[in-house]
Amino acid sequence: MRKFVKAMALTRTLSTAKDLLIRNQEYSEIPDVAAYADIEHQWNRGYRETLEVAIADGDCTPRHTEIVDYPKNAISFRPLARFSARDRLIYDALIFSAAASIDRQIRKPVYSYRWDHRIGRPKFWYQPWKQMQAKARITLRSDNWLRMATLDVSSFYEHIDVTILADDLACLSRSADHSKNLNRFLDSFQRINHAWGLPQGSDASGILANLYLAPVDEYLTKSDFKYLRYSDDVMVFHRDWTELRDVLSEVNRILRARRLSMSAQKTAILEPEEAFKRIHDVRKASLSAACDIGIPGAYIEVRQYFDEITKQESSDTRSLRFVINRLARLRDEYAVSWCLDNLPFIAHIAKEVFSYLALFKNRVEEIQRKLVNFMRSGASKSYPYLEQRILRYFLTMNLNDLQMKESAWLILEDRNREDFPREFASRYLGRAASVSEAQLLRHKFEEEPSITMRRALLMSLYESRNLSSRYLNDVEEYLPQLKWVCKYLRAEPPQIPVS
Repeated sequence: MRKFVKAMALTRTLSTAKDLLIRNQEYSEIPDVAAYADIEHQWNRGYRETLEVAIADGDCTPRHTEIVDYPKNAISFRPLARFSARDRLIYDALIFSAAASIDRQIRKPVYSYRWDHRIGRPKFWYQPWKQMQAKARITLRSDNWLRMATLDVSSFYEHIDVTILADDLACLSRSADHSKNLNRFLDSFQRINHAWGLPQGSDASGILANLYLAPVDEYLTKSDFKYLRYSDDVMVFHRDWTELRDVLSEVNRILRARRLSMSAQKTAILEPEEAFKRIHDVRKASLSAACDIGIPGAYIEVRQYFDEITKQESSDTRSLRFVINRLARLRDEYAVSWCLDNLPFIAHIAKEVFSYLALFKNRVEEIQRKLVNFMRSGASKSYPYLEQRILRYFLTMNLNDLQMKESAWLILEDRNREDFPREFASRYLGRAASVSEAQLLRHKFEEEPSITMRRALLMSLYESRNLSSRYLNDVEEYLPQLKWVCKYLRAEPPQIPVS
């Protein structure tokens, strides 16, 4: 009976991981080439069972990981871990299995990556973030003399010590055996990649990150300080400047014991008025409300704010993201040309920019021309995440462009490029392939060493109508890693989605 209950719990956890992986493609920095349609289609046809067996057998180490240097701003980067679907689902499920227990140890002032115990899945980030900001405003308004100390951790996820984290997990479960699969996954992730700490790119990592900072929460709670935390972003409230300085000093010692250090640039003690301005940007709040309510003339104020932000010598990423999203909310095309002319400098907000551009079908000709020019200029090679977004835009808008096709061939044939733009290049080529081009795509498939690229190329062959049942059977027999996508394509989907 106990084994049955445990198996059912694992089934639910894996299904939660799968549902969130597919649902959150809209918010992913590096979306999947087919929105994991093959995984969704095959989930109850054997795919889930293979993951259950792998976890039961302890076969949980990552098989394929691509470390992507994704931009934080115009000049700095953070390492995103791009796992295969199998590895990502196993990783998320292992964490979700322990998430309820972890969350019970996390203090109430922590708002990030909380577990919804009622429905058994993590809470989406947006509402908790808004709630924390509202709580900070209420706290500051409750006492006009309150100062606020702010701090966060330098390269937080990268410097989490997985050995210390393993001890934390063992303490939580009272047994190292309960977390051995997760520990094995994290240890292997560090050993086989140019990366360390927790994998970035999965929200599940945030649940472990909360546990890692629990000693900071414990100290602040026992010292009776008012505080709020979202991941490594901490706010502490007190009237006395010296008290806050002493708090920062002690927190720094706790962090150092955990192999972490505070960011000097983002650590400060703010006076009451300055603290409230940091928490509550009156202008942004006003603009956001005007857009939500639909106040006539709101677009004028939003445009003025956009002009101010873009004329600054160094644009604030949050403000730029905010104003692009407000223009999108208003369906105002004011920033279209600016976005197209400044692509290399705004690659870090590519997700928002291309969601914005996709709204304006009346500007497709201009957008198409400028994106093609960017791809043909040679500049795109330094921005693989832009190449992926551009190809994705052409796919979603059903744009067939000969010059873009030439660029897509160059990307596909360049094995020194990251896989994710090459995957979208193959999809674009398959959609509009001639007979001879389809034959060349098949040749590319057969000589391609990367299994993730072969998955994308197999889909492009299907879309090019150059994928016979016989060939599909051969691929499934001799390349068992591709059997799930083969089974999906054998069902003859009318259209493979683009995430």
